Order: sequence, then structure tokens, then C-alpha cells
Amino acid sequence: MPSADLSGILSTPVHGEVLTVRHVATGAELATARAAAAVQTAAGWSSTAHEVADLPGLALDDVDAVVLWGAAAAAGRDVVAGRRPTVVVLDAADTRAVLTRPARWAAELRRAADTNLLLVPAGLAERYTRWGPPVPLAHRPEGLPGDDAVTVLSAWTARAYAFGRRPAAQPAG
Repeated sequence: MPSADLSGILSTPVHGEVLTVRHVATGAELATARAAAAVQTAAGWSSTAHEVADLPGLALDDVDAVVLWGAAAAAGRDVVAGRRPTVVVLDAADTRAVLTRPARWAAELRRAADTNLLLVPAGLAERYTRWGPPVPLAHRPEGLPGDDAVTVLSAWTARAYAFGRRPAAQPAG
């Protein structure tokens, strides 16, 4: 992937691993998700994009992380819950809808266990980090699906994978 300053994102060497990622989106976000998946695949990852309607039938057993694009895809966390590290990418309109209404904020808080990272536009991220977001929150890379922005998205995805994976079951001793 193109070089980008990732030092502020990664504190583990997991970004060097080859990950299998499923992007899920609908509408305009689907084109961005497909382009991001293509950049990740060209960089050596196994990355594909799917429609939100396909999420319940997706095989996730060999997937390292799931990236859900937009509020419609984010509703799919119920399908992914506890199975794979999950990144939710929201635009400004979705962020305001989710984080400024008390009922939706509470719903997001209940889903915090099913979300490893919520990426929102930078100006909005700063606002919500002051008084505590319901889930881990970071800046959505600007310029998606440009190569440098996808590199940052990949770094965030790798971080979610590194800190979100569950330990493998240990054999009984």
C-alpha cells in the first residue's frame, strides 16, 4: 500500500499481516467499499465488498475483520456480533443521526460490545471524543477511496483486528 503516516494509529506490527476483510455497504458507499477492497487486494490482502442484503449469508469463518459502511450496514452488527472484529464507517449525516439523538446514542452504547471501532469525519470525531463516545471512535480517512486514505483505513482495520480478536480456545490441560 502507498506510504502514509501510520505511527499514530498502529501500536502493533499486525499491519504487516495479510488479512481477509469483508466490506459491507449499500448505495453510494458500496462503490467506495468496492474501490477500497480493490486497493487492499492489490496490496496483498484478501478483501471483497458485498451488499448489505448479502450479510446474513456471508461466510465469516475465515474472515479477520468486517467493515460496515453507513448506518444501513451498521445495523448488520447483529449478524456479525461477537464473531469478527468490526469497523463501522459513517459519513457526516449518519454520524449526526447516531450521535446527536439520545435514543440512538443509547442504542449505539448497547452495541458497543459488537463494534471494535467507529470511524467518523474528523470534525465530528473531535466533538464526540470530548464527552465520551459510546464505542471506540477515530477519524474516517479523508479522500476515500484514494490509495493513501485506504492505507489509513487498512491500518485502522488492522488495529481493530489486533485488539478485537478473541483468544483461540486453549486445549484442556
